[in-house]
Amino acid sequence: MATTPSPTGISIGQALQDGWQVFRRTPWPFVSFVLLSFGCSLALDWLPTPADNLASGLVNLWVSIGLMRGVWLGLQGKQPTFGDLIKLNPGATWRLFSRQFVLGLLLTLISGGAFALAVNAAQASPMVEELVSLSVGPDGSDPSQLPVLLAALQALGLQLLSSPIAMLLLVLGSALSLYVQVNQAFLGYLAVLKGLGPIQALQAGFTTVQQHWWTVFGLLVLQLGILVLGFVACGFGLLAAVPVVSGLTASAYLQLFGDDDAAGFLSGR
Repeated sequence: MATTPSPTGISIGQALQDGWQVFRRTPWPFVSFVLLSFGCSLALDWLPTPADNLASGLVNLWVSIGLMRGVWLGLQGKQPTFGDLIKLNPGATWRLFSRQFVLGLLLTLISGGAFALAVNAAQASPMVEELVSLSVGPDGSDPSQLPVLLAALQALGLQLLSSPIAMLLLVLGSALSLYVQVNQAFLGYLAVLKGLGPIQALQAGFTTVQQHWWTVFGLLVLQLGILVLGFVACGFGLLAAVPVVSGLTASAYLQLFGDDDAAGFLSGR
């Protein structure tokens, strides 16, 4: 039976319980998949640039889609298999990539605009030009140039700190970026499950998450805490932390948006 959005919004406790239960019922497919993703990431380090960056991006998309499929099946009471997690889905992968790309452009415009205004307010344009010249110059990759780059970066930082207006602009830019990122916490599911276009997915995030902003912010803080605890546990804790966090996100999305799979993400399962 279809699940409708909760009229009371998000229950973080329920989301955490759901995320843990999804992992606890079928832990080994998730553990194996996370191990495989770590292994792929290590193997990609041997590739030359920029092939490693391209391959890493594709693997990250594949892992994201696999985890989303697995935890969504788990929330429906089904038992996801390793085959469910590794299954390729080009359509869903493209939807996820394109929506994340548009979000990345928006965040780049916000942060880049705030930085440019701050540099102008602090009259630090010559320092930025020098830093860029050092970075892209023929000696930019020379390890001996690192102290020079650090000195130029430090000088730029001090110049920005000396200008209250510049610091205010940077703080406002950071706050706006955080505001947008929290509102778009469920962008992936809106793209993959509902099949919304880039602009429609962003709009849905703003209109729905806005009234639950602080709750979603707390949810993201909790996710970060779980991942940190997993990393502290000799790194092995991440094998459980990553699926639990994925299930937590899926449960929160389910509470806000319901379980409508308009895009047919789980068709054939």
